[in-house]
Amino acid sequence: MDDVPVNNIVDFSWRFGVTIASGISEEVGKNFVQVEILYDEEGKRKTFFVEMSVNQFHKLIYDLEKVKSNLDILM
Repeated sequence: MDDVPVNNIVDFSWRFGVTIASGISEEVGKNFVQVEILYDEEGKRKTFFVEMSVNQFHKLIYDLEKVKSNLDILM
């Protein structure tokens, strides 16, 4: 799957986590956000996961809010 068409998204959820064990010591204690996108592809429900830093997640939310604001203006 290369892209998830926005109009096919059914649900969007996220989880916050902290790495508690890793083979790489610098990774322990790092925060992350796992995003789950449920979408419809030709009548079948599929799930796409992506993991990102907290800063990347904040930017994603900011960008989504900006898009929503622009769409509200157009409607």
